Parts: sequence; C-alpha cells; structure tokens
Amino acid sequence: MNLTRLRMLVAEKGEGDPVMKALFALAGDSLVYLSGAAMIGLGNFVLVPLYTRYLSPAQFGVYALVDIAVLMMVSVVGLGFNVSYLKWYAETDEASHSKLLGTVVLTATLVALLGGTLLAGSIASPMGECWLQTPTSSFAWVLLPIVALENLQTLLLTDLRARRRALAFSTGSVVRLIGMVGASLWFVAIQKQGVTGVFLGRLLGDVLGVVILAGFCLRHFSPSVSWHLVKPMICFGAPVIWGALAAMLLDASGRYFLSHYSTLEQVGFYSAGVKVSNVMRILLTLPFGIAWGGVMFQIAQWPKARMIYSKAFEHVLVVALLIALGAALFAPTLFHIFTTSAYLKAVQVFSLLLLVQVCTIAQYPASIGLYLKDKTLLFVPIYAISVVINFIFNWLLVPNIGMQGAAIAFLSGWIVTVGLELLFTYRYYPLQIKWGTVVLAVIIFYLISLAGKYTALGITLKDIMLQTLYFVTAVMVTGVWGIADFRRHWRRIDDSERIKPNRLISR
Repeated sequence: MNLTRLRMLVAEKGEGDPVMKALFALAGDSLVYLSGAAMIGLGNFVLVPLYTRYLSPAQFGVYALVDIAVLMMVSVVGLGFNVSYLKWYAETDEASHSKLLGTVVLTATLVALLGGTLLAGSIASPMGECWLQTPTSSFAWVLLPIVALENLQTLLLTDLRARRRALAFSTGSVVRLIGMVGASLWFVAIQKQGVTGVFLGRLLGDVLGVVILAGFCLRHFSPSVSWHLVKPMICFGAPVIWGALAAMLLDASGRYFLSHYSTLEQVGFYSAGVKVSNVMRILLTLPFGIAWGGVMFQIAQWPKARMIYSKAFEHVLVVALLIALGAALFAPTLFHIFTTSAYLKAVQVFSLLLLVQVCTIAQYPASIGLYLKDKTLLFVPIYAISVVINFIFNWLLVPNIGMQGAAIAFLSGWIVTVGLELLFTYRYYPLQIKWGTVVLAVIIFYLISLAGKYTALGITLKDIMLQTLYFVTAVMVTGVWGIADFRRHWRRIDDSERIKPNRLISR
C-alpha cells in the first residue's frame, strides 16, 4: 500500500470510526504537549552534562539522593489534587471552576509550606549530614521554597491541562527551563558552588515558571476554599499520592541500598543512568501522560470508550518499547553526549532502566478501570506489593552485583505494578487487548534486553551505522504490524455502528 492510499484510508475511516478518531486526537494532543512536557523533563535532563562535568560522582550521588527526597515531598504535599482536580473539573459546571482552582491551590500550598519546612529541617540536622556524608547547611533551607513552588507549579499546570491550553502550558515550561539553565550555569559553572549551586539554579527556574503560570491562571482563580470539596478530593487522590510516592520509592530504594552497601560513586553512576534514560521520558512518557490526564475521564463519555482504552494501551506499549529499543542500541552515543567518560559504567544498566520507562507509560491506560470505577484505593495494596518486591530484590541483589541489582529490582517493582493494575482493571473494566500485540511486545522486550550486549560498541561511523540498521529493521517490522492492525480494525466496522463526527466530544 502506497503512502497516498494510506493517508486516504486514514482520513476516510477516521471520520466514521470513533475509536480511530479518538486515538488520532489523543496522539495529536500528545504531540502538542510534547514541547511543554519536554521542557519540564529537560529542566533536569539537559543539565546532566553540566552537573556531570562540575560535580564528582560522589557529589552527583548527594544531589541524586536529595533530589528524589524533594520529589517525594512534592508528591505528598500535593494531596493528589493533580488527579482529583481533573476529575472534578470534568464533572462540574464552568462557573464552579474558579472556586475549584482556589480550593486546591490554597489548601495544597499551606500543606507544602509545612512539608518543605520538615524536609529542610531534616536535611539540615546532624542526622541529615550523617546520611549524606557531607555538610548540608549551605543548601538545606533552599529546599523549602523549592517544595512550595514546585507544588504550586504542578497545580497550575494541571489547571492548564484540564482546560487543554497547550500553548500556555508550554510557555510556562519553557520559561522555567530557560531560567533554570541560566541560573545553573552561573551558580555551578561560574560560581562553582557545587550541590548548593544546583539547587539555587533550580529555585530561580521555579520562581520564573510560577510567575508565568500564575499570569495564565489568575483570572480563573477564586481566593476561597470550598471545604466541602476538600475531603472527597483528598479521598479520591490520596491513594494516588501513595502511588506517586511508591513510584519514587521504587527509584530511590536502589540509590539508598547502593549508598548503604556500596559507595556514593556507585550511586552517582546509577543515577546518571536513570537521568540519561529520561530521554525516553521526555520524548514519550511525559507528553502522553499529560495528554492522557486531560482526556481520560472524558473518553468514558465517548462512543466505544472501552475499545479506545484498549487500543491506547496496545499502541502506546508497542511504541514505547520501540523507542526504548532505539535508545538501548544508541546507548554509547547517548552517554558520550550527556555525560563524561567517568560515568560510562552506567551503560551496564541502561537497557533495564529503559524498560522501567516502558512500564511507567504503560501504567496510564493499564490502570484506567481503577479511575473510572472510583477504585483508586486499590493503588495502596498494588504499590505496597511492588515496593516490597523491590526492597526484597534490592536486599538480595545489591550487595552482590551492585547497581545491576538495583536496576533489576527497579524493573521488577514496575512489572508487578503494571501487572496488578491490568488484573484489577480486567475485574472492573475489562480491556479488549489482542494477544498478537502481547506477543509483539514480548519480542521487542527481549530485543531490548539483548541490546545490552551491544553497548560495548563505540561511536565510530561503522558502529552507528550498525545500530541504525538494527533500529530501522525493528521500525519497519513494527510499522507493518501497525498498518495490519489498523486494517483489521477497519474491516470490523459495520456501517450501522458508524457515527457522525460531531458525536465525539471535542474541545
């Protein structure tokens, strides 16, 4: 089939089939949000070359431990409003949106100030200095405004997601990135303030980002709290807090076990691998997650919603695995670009960390049944089991094989998470997943694991050509599967089931 015929077929079928039209709309939203999501991820990712050149592996290890602690605190003090706000926004009338925004912002900001104070005080204490094996007084209290501002930034971005204002979302993210990069260059590269400079640069970027976002959201903000909304929103979002916190524990546990059983250098190597694997998070996970959060409750009101969720899971899983395969094959090149030779040992665990990213994006559609049926409380046992499995693997493997054990434990926890979410979703809102997709996903999963053996390749022209050949072959095979899957789906569409385009809810 030539490209012209394929485009005509897509246009023809997309107008008559709600499933295909919804998938194309979701893909389009993801592409629009890519720039904004990329800016959020780049706030940490693009600075990795700077950090790895001006911080020793031990200093980078300290930064990595504090960074994950900050992220965990931001997740806790957000009270799960980043999810519950999307649900309440979709289910309430437009006149109530300003009070809804005021409620979540004022409540969560107060909690964030308390949580930031607790974190900063803990890091500044003798116990914190003992844990990090370095003086902390120079940067500990910088963490208080960082927690408050990043919590506020998350809520304002959530409001823009709910209103599907992609340009405003991206603008705020770009401004934050520019401010963070400029300030970090000054404090880290010029002033040479080490870990302290890293957090000062982050703070200034957060200030600029919040100022811009506040400008976009202020006219939709009512400075009052509807207390009758707070409890049900927290009840809905609290299990999600635990989910976000547990996800960070899956990441942080490997670093903590390495710091206990090994050295801060090992923590630095492992953390560098995690940071570089975030290239996939920037390209796919963040933009899709942002787009998905904005429409996942709205899709339930669309025709053939169950099929839409099913196809979203299938195609997102395969695309994520394909991108992970490409990143695994080009691992040597990526590490030469974003780190120095001192961090090349992290290549050993890169394939495993990429598979973690695949699981991270797959859990969005995999957990849809828990959200639609108000079963978010089930996230508590799901993530509890995942964390326990993760800790057990870390305890067994890290003392013997170091950061490889940490990476295996990290991946194991996420596999259990996605598996349990699919199991419960099948119980409450069964997805119609095709076995052919599962087989293809397993094959690509295996290829990614094998790709770890090719990371010994260098970055010569011959090596890059060989890596490119492997990846192009995988893309072509997957493309054939995608086209065949679309055609099979279109053949099953009965004329009587087709709907007019205006029946789809669109914004």
